[in-house]
Amino acid sequence: MTSAKRRVVRLFGREYAVLLPSLRDPRLHVAAVLGTLQVLGQTVLGFRLSVAQILVCLATGALIEFVVAFFKDKALMWPASGLLTGNSAAFILRTPGTLHGQWWSTHGIWVFVGVVAVSMASKYLIRWRGRHIFNPSNLGLVIAFVALGPRFTEPQDLWWIPMGPWLIVTYAVLIVGGLLIAWELRLLGLELGFMAAFAGLTALALAAVPDHCMVASWHVAPLCGWDLWPVLVTSPEVLVFVFFMIPDPRTVPDGPVARIAFGIVVAILSVLLLGPTTLEFWTKTAILASLVIACALRFVLAWSMVPLDARGRRRAGRGRLHWRLPAALAIALVFAGTVPVAADLSTHSPEPAAGLADGSTPTLALAVGAGPAIGGWVVSSAGAALPPPTNSGPAAASAPVWILPSIPTVTVASNVSAFDQSAPKNADKWARDVVLDLVIESEARRAHDLQLAGTGATGDALKEFVDVVNQDIGSGKIIQKTYSFDKVSLNLFLPKFSSQASRLVGVTLTGTSTFITRDASGNMLSQSSTPYSKSWGLDTSSSGSHQVIINDYTDLAPAP
Repeated sequence: MTSAKRRVVRLFGREYAVLLPSLRDPRLHVAAVLGTLQVLGQTVLGFRLSVAQILVCLATGALIEFVVAFFKDKALMWPASGLLTGNSAAFILRTPGTLHGQWWSTHGIWVFVGVVAVSMASKYLIRWRGRHIFNPSNLGLVIAFVALGPRFTEPQDLWWIPMGPWLIVTYAVLIVGGLLIAWELRLLGLELGFMAAFAGLTALALAAVPDHCMVASWHVAPLCGWDLWPVLVTSPEVLVFVFFMIPDPRTVPDGPVARIAFGIVVAILSVLLLGPTTLEFWTKTAILASLVIACALRFVLAWSMVPLDARGRRRAGRGRLHWRLPAALAIALVFAGTVPVAADLSTHSPEPAAGLADGSTPTLALAVGAGPAIGGWVVSSAGAALPPPTNSGPAAASAPVWILPSIPTVTVASNVSAFDQSAPKNADKWARDVVLDLVIESEARRAHDLQLAGTGATGDALKEFVDVVNQDIGSGKIIQKTYSFDKVSLNLFLPKFSSQASRLVGVTLTGTSTFITRDASGNMLSQSSTPYSKSWGLDTSSSGSHQVIINDYTDLAPAP
């Protein structure tokens, strides 16, 4: 029986083997699933990734593999691995400021090229016994997230869109495709071992530390305790990690039992690294880093073990591990400590703030965990609830009475209800609080009372109001502002902090504002009316009788 004819071509006086793609190549099957998910991401899943960024990643990976094969192996080959590495990097990597629908944006393109280049370099330069040690795209992504941090990079969100028909289709493509490929590669045991261990160990960890929270870009409030468990276990992004990143045949052990054990080790490392993380950015980075550490440990353990001769017997005189195993474990511990250290450092530096409609990102100082401690809150609340001491005298009755303009029925956008199920029942209160705060600010402006302004706003919103009052004082004018509202609604906005902080629910008010300008003696100088349309965010951590305005969301990009 004759073998298939070898395809060759002569170039520059040399023979080059021609290696074409095969439908039996599992890499093509993986690429087909990831390609389908990319199409869904560009159409219905709202991926903040441009077509140009995807194509650059594919071209970079393909070009590097083609050039290496041409000069090193004297072959003209279809760069299946390079394309897969580029596609995997593009699927997970994001650059802050890229918005969904900016199909040809090259924003942060140097990051995409660099990640794919580092990934491909690791495949050719970090090898042992003819096999690369790390999953290429996994290593490149982790290096980028840890080295560049949330100012320049961010991983794909753990959750993409609210549950609905298109997410069900996405799950079907992801799970069915992943299982078929795992069966084909005989890696199903590895994947099931990881998922079982990850689900069980995460549940145990959250039971022991029920106040562990994660701030996410797709949820208003931090996800804590048992609310976090199903998010991590069923996240489509975690499933991508399980089905298409862990099961790399070249970087996992041989044998079914060893592969199951490898999956469990990755799960253990994932749960351990999740402990110090509080932001979605570092939660996802911790999960990805667990595979890097597991691959490093597998390599150094095998490297440290006694080699065998051709008959499978241990060579004489090589029964000790010497210094290699302790040194390897020390290196692995350094790797393991990099993620939590980087996560902590990033929370003490300026972070890009809410993305504007044009994709630009101003900066602010990120404060994680701000607010009163539980013990102090309990003590102060309990003290406020006690009756006044005997003979303490009558309580002051000087609290102002605010007369609010008519507030229309609040409408709630569908994505707000899907995003935060508590929003509809709180809509009327939030709208009333925002209108009350605007009335307070109007009176503070009329009276030139900066202290009063602080009772209706805080943060950036307070600065905005204070600046206006100071302008009035400087010009020697008194301005009285009144409102009339035609429409009030709750809307969802994309903050897109580089640290993947929570999306924002804002109260949008539409109507008319009327200005009466007087001089210092109270004589009216002018009166004018202008259309009013603004979206305000409330300080939900406020412990007073009402929530105060904290930010102006008017210029933010609306969430899909």
